[in-house]
Amino acid sequence: MKINKEQEVVMEIHKKKDSKIHKKSDGKVKSKMTSARTKGRAIAGEAGSVIADNIEGGDNLKASLEVGREVSRPVRDTVASGNRLRKKIRNSKLNKESVGNRLRKQASSKGKKLVEDRFKKSAKKTYKKATKKVAKSTTKKIAKDTSKLAVKTGAKVGATAAGSAAGPYGMAIGAAVGKAAEMQIDTAVYKTEKKMRLLKYFKDKLQTPENQNDNIIKVAVDLVKMKAGLMIRRAVSMLAPIVIPIIIIIAAVGGLVMAIFTVLYNSPLAFLLPRLSDGETIHSVTTQYVAEFNERVQKRADEHKDADEGRVIYVDYEGVSETPSNYYDIMCVYMVRYGYKNTAMDMNASNKVKLQQVVNDMCHFTTEVVTETKGKGKNKKTTKILEVRVTLKTYNDMISEYQFSEDQIKMLQTLMSACNGRSSPSGGGSSPSNLQSSLSEKEIKKYTDKISDGKQKKAVEFALSKVGYEYSQARRFSGTAFDCSSLAYCAWEAAGIDISYNDATTAAAEAEGLEKKTVSQSDLKPGDLIFYSYTRNGRYKNISHVGIYVGDGKMVEAMDDEHGVVFGDYHNKGLVMICRPGKKS
Repeated sequence: MKINKEQEVVMEIHKKKDSKIHKKSDGKVKSKMTSARTKGRAIAGEAGSVIADNIEGGDNLKASLEVGREVSRPVRDTVASGNRLRKKIRNSKLNKESVGNRLRKQASSKGKKLVEDRFKKSAKKTYKKATKKVAKSTTKKIAKDTSKLAVKTGAKVGATAAGSAAGPYGMAIGAAVGKAAEMQIDTAVYKTEKKMRLLKYFKDKLQTPENQNDNIIKVAVDLVKMKAGLMIRRAVSMLAPIVIPIIIIIAAVGGLVMAIFTVLYNSPLAFLLPRLSDGETIHSVTTQYVAEFNERVQKRADEHKDADEGRVIYVDYEGVSETPSNYYDIMCVYMVRYGYKNTAMDMNASNKVKLQQVVNDMCHFTTEVVTETKGKGKNKKTTKILEVRVTLKTYNDMISEYQFSEDQIKMLQTLMSACNGRSSPSGGGSSPSNLQSSLSEKEIKKYTDKISDGKQKKAVEFALSKVGYEYSQARRFSGTAFDCSSLAYCAWEAAGIDISYNDATTAAAEAEGLEKKTVSQSDLKPGDLIFYSYTRNGRYKNISHVGIYVGDGKMVEAMDDEHGVVFGDYHNKGLVMICRPGKKS
């Protein structure tokens, strides 16, 4: 049992204490531990011998110990070999890491050096090229600007010197001295150029006749150019402080004006402005298209196929024109529809097609054969008539058809207002003479004071007070504009009498409602309504206009867009009937 314990002690001595083979030990500590281990073994051996000598069977014990040592030796050798192997592995790893670090450092160092060398070479090469280029351009620039720099420098030096010597007036005197220096340099340059030109001429004359290229005429021309250049430079130098600010101001104002004109000419207002180029205009092309439409209408009526005769009817027309026209309505509608961000007044092929489409949408006709019977008994005659029924739409009709926005509607109304007072080249009107578009209170009183009937007086007062108002069918009941029938209606409404008929207030409807209250032309009195027909419109007796008699051979009427509400002489061309609303039936 004791032997076993000793064997265990021996085995414990060789036991591995640290599994971390990569840990580095201290050399001194290791040496001391080895020495202690050797001494321990020697003491154990001696102790074993002593014990063996002093106990029974000691020889056997010695023999057993020797056997134990022999048996344990391979184990110790194996352990030692393992330790050496672990040490080699650890040293190998450490060496590899060290070598790897050295290699990485060397590669990094070489890479940096290679990049630096290449960069230096490239930079050096680029620097040389750039230096040559800059030197070349700089040389040219210096050669070109030397004289200018000398002039400016002379002017500045002169200005500074004079300014220092002249006190409060130094700047003015300095500027003068500078200009004088500048002129002197210009003169010196001119003289030098002149001498060089003459030397060139003389040098050419030293050549043989066949090699001579210069002549006295060329010399004269060059000298004149030099002199002119000198004079121009002096003039520019003297005037520059005054002229340059003016040019800048003009350019700024001109740029603003051009911007405004660009906006205007690319807006619906463009057709009210002067045209920018020769050739066809929106006015001439619209006139052409409207005339072509009227020709087609008249041709259809003149041919009257399958009928005895033909006639043109302008459906529901109300106005004073014998040939009704919506000329300005067409142009204004076209400009509002196509004139935004486009020079629609430029009559190119594309804009002509657009304008033609607007004309087609606003001017069209249908035909119908009707039968009329005239006479009685043996004199009874039946006639077939081809009616060419023409519809001319107004700008107000197109607002809903083209679905204009609020902004477009406002623009359209503005354009139509701007067109008031302009004659339509495609329509002929019946305009009486001596028309007035304004009346004073005294003039109004002159006519109303003579009227004894209260209702007639109120109707006349209202009509006279509206002289000068605009004509508009679209705004006929707005209070700011009237057409002929709305003026008549409102005048008698002020007197307490409703002249509408079947809820209609057109001139034809008013006449139809008053047919039993007619009076003769010789019996005219203030307030009487005068009904006219200037063209066929398919309404009652083809009546298309009405005016209000005010006395003394004068009348008031809302005539048309061109004239508005006017005061003038009584006229009877196209007269159909005269009615007195206050008359008892």
